[in-house]
Amino acid sequence: MKKILVFGNPYLKEDNLAVKIAQKLSIPGFKLEQCSKPEDLLNHDLNNSIILDVAKGIDKVELFDNIDSLEFSVIFSAHDFDLGFFLKLMKEAGKLKTMNIIGLPVGYDEDKALSEVKALIRSVFQ
Repeated sequence: MKKILVFGNPYLKEDNLAVKIAQKLSIPGFKLEQCSKPEDLLNHDLNNSIILDVAKGIDKVELFDNIDSLEFSVIFSAHDFDLGFFLKLMKEAGKLKTMNIIGLPVGYDEDKALSEVKALIRSVFQ
């Protein structure tokens, strides 16, 4: 069974869309799991997983499969590691070659995002 690894903070409006979508998302053959920090990736088979997360700088639901195309924030301390940085670190360490990430725009309409995520998963991963 494939997994959809859901990232986001349910308490922050600009970061909770993936969490809200996951509460309504049900696709046969996929299991949803909430992740609270990037290190949670180490507990999963990433070859059979898709990441669902909010992404800044996009204006529609998008699929990313090139880790090198991800941008990350400036790192001042260990608290600043974001998902993009952690994925690049895993790739550089040889622990990850590719990863499928469904990015949701910040502030996007919840119903529209849910519909687009379902359609994307069905068309690409089933």
